Amino acid sequence: MSDHIADYVAPSLTVGSLFSGIGGFDLGLEAAGLRVLWQSEIEPYCNKVLAARWPHVPNHGDIRQIDWSTVERVAVLCGGFPCQDISRAGRRAGIGGVKSGLWSEVYRAVRSLRPDYLLLENSTSLTVQGLEVVASDLAEIGYDTEWDCLPAQAFGASHIRDRIYVLAYPSGGRHRTSDQTVFAGWTSSQLHGRWPAQPRMARITDGVPHRVDRVRSLGNAVCPPVAEWLGERLLAAHIDGGVSA
Repeated sequence: MSDHIADYVAPSLTVGSLFSGIGGFDLGLEAAGLRVLWQSEIEPYCNKVLAARWPHVPNHGDIRQIDWSTVERVAVLCGGFPCQDISRAGRRAGIGGVKSGLWSEVYRAVRSLRPDYLLLENSTSLTVQGLEVVASDLAEIGYDTEWDCLPAQAFGASHIRDRIYVLAYPSGGRHRTSDQTVFAGWTSSQLHGRWPAQPRMARITDGVPHRVDRVRSLGNAVCPPVAEWLGERLLAAHIDGGVSA
């Protein structure tokens, strides 16, 4: 984290976490200096992990049942919505499928809360299985989008884990003042080794609880170092009104 960002106190950059899992997004964004206000997760094992790590952060449960008019607005809304219908290893029903169709619930949350930033994670197959729907839906409610595919391996993990990250923000706002995007300028040499790898788990040591269920929890988790780097970039955009590479 750059010095001017590390010294900056940004109480307005609060986070609402959707599909929280074991908190991969949450861990990384907190490491960057953001603050998680609430979470939304239904899987019982994941909820135990969240309750242990964030005991004072409310969990709103099933995203389909949330009345967003009663939920505190956040600056950053993040989440890795289900990829089962999008992934090459999944059902291939696309973003209209039973699981990945929960994108519509994310859209409902954005439409109600109007966050400064929306940060999404999904399979890279989203580029051909629904990215146009995401971008079009967000454009309808006044949000611009940008995206890139970031591999966990570039951040020090011992597995590739290439994932697409989508960032959206209100059109015409102060989030960008140049042609550069939040994703511009990253290279593997800059990022590799930011968090130490744990060879036995083939994952990341810092923040991931020991003996988590690899299939239900760790296997679906957002890689925290990627989220941390994105959080730093959001802070840079928020402070400077733009992003420098």
